[in-house]
Amino acid sequence: MLRWRLGIGIPLVALLGLIFWFDHQLPVPGLLLMPIFLLTAFFLCREVLSLLNAGNIFPRRSTVYIGTYWILICSWLAGYRTLPKVTTSENGWEIAATTCVLTLLVMAGGILIAFVGEMARFKKPEKPGLNTINLSGAIFVISYIGVMCSFMIMLLCAYGIGAIVSMVVTTKLCDIGAFAIGKMFGKHNFTAISPHKTIEGGIGGLAAAVGGAWLTIGFLIPMALHTKPATPWWGIVIYGVVVGLAGALGDLAESLIKRDVQRKDSGERVPGFGGILDIFDSLLLAAPVAFCLWAFKLVQ
Repeated sequence: MLRWRLGIGIPLVALLGLIFWFDHQLPVPGLLLMPIFLLTAFFLCREVLSLLNAGNIFPRRSTVYIGTYWILICSWLAGYRTLPKVTTSENGWEIAATTCVLTLLVMAGGILIAFVGEMARFKKPEKPGLNTINLSGAIFVISYIGVMCSFMIMLLCAYGIGAIVSMVVTTKLCDIGAFAIGKMFGKHNFTAISPHKTIEGGIGGLAAAVGGAWLTIGFLIPMALHTKPATPWWGIVIYGVVVGLAGALGDLAESLIKRDVQRKDSGERVPGFGGILDIFDSLLLAAPVAFCLWAFKLVQ
């Protein structure tokens, strides 16, 4: 398992870095990334829907895909036109407020789509609460995948390729570090949600996350921009720890869903990981946290 994770995880991060670099050369941010991202979102929705189906929740699939794509595409269109202008402000609350308004607007559209989809297939009450449960499942998937992924798009549009690379590298190194250290030295489990996660692995993961934050924010981004590092050492440490913790919570959040429906993995597409969601789960919760840290100028 460790061999598979290292053998696939490290080249995957390198491939993502290469794609990010090519996208950075294009006049519009996300022009290359968005088609890849939308395809990834399709598989993420598909795997979450599969988990919900295993728990006897059956949202209308077309509604979920349309609602999720609505949020992602609107976030991109609004992001690259609006956020770069707002992020020149030194006021973090102004940036956060603008981002919240954009997010709430597109999320409201996604929820409306979920309602319309459930109304369209309504025939007659088959079981009390069944339609409401399915509607809740649709809104959950649209929010979990659409809204959380929208912060990756806005992070790219607002702060550039370096910001999203730093988030991905920090989060995935936390994943790899926690798995490797936990496998070698882990003895003390800290949650029933995932019996193989240990305190030792968590500490190792956070140390790796800080290393990833230093590598990107303290070295690679300044080198690419031909400038001196603008973030103090304590800001890099805080970024690594907080984003790493958010990523770990994202991993546990997916584990909670899988344990509830008695599934080990979200899919079987990636050896050593399971499904696409098993790779992206940590990024889903790390993205909004990373965006907040950039917005409030903790890192730059």
